[in-house]
Amino acid sequence: MSDKFSASPKTTARLVVTMPPEPSHLADALAANIASDYIALTRTTDAFQHLASIASERLTVLIPYIDRVGAAWATELFEKTKAKEKILILRDASQLRSCGAEQTRVEESATQILDYGGDDLSSETFHAKIVLADGVAAYVGSANLLRRSKSTNLECGMLVEGPAVGAVKVLVDAVTSISNDLNQIGKP
Repeated sequence: MSDKFSASPKTTARLVVTMPPEPSHLADALAANIASDYIALTRTTDAFQHLASIASERLTVLIPYIDRVGAAWATELFEKTKAKEKILILRDASQLRSCGAEQTRVEESATQILDYGGDDLSSETFHAKIVLADGVAAYVGSANLLRRSKSTNLECGMLVEGPAVGAVKVLVDAVTSISNDLNQIGKP
């Protein structure tokens, strides 16, 4: 890695949030701050939909935790995108077993489901949350594919578009290359 930092002036970034449901102390605090009248907060669900809509080659969702609502959320993204590759990378893909019918839907909509870390807590794994569209736009933040991340928790991240996304793509490609393909596990 280089000690030099460079960023293109053509890179854009937007704050992405999931707000707690109303009534909310946080919403009240934001409303009381005059500066909040001059800022735009992009909803997490909107940012994820945007990434799905612009991906044409590959949409990668690298998020450690998933539940039934999150599996439905991932399915919506994969069904919306025109991307040829639809990759879901989980920290322990056995979590899908608790997703009921949504497990089947996400398995059918994804072209690949990868497991990076599995249920062995002593192995290398991840806590990052990234949604990447073709290496040109990415969400990097705190939201998992969980009901609470979609509608209840305060989640924050950045939606980055432009040349700065190249570093995110390099990282996601590296994780993809070392993850276990669930379709290959247990096969010769």
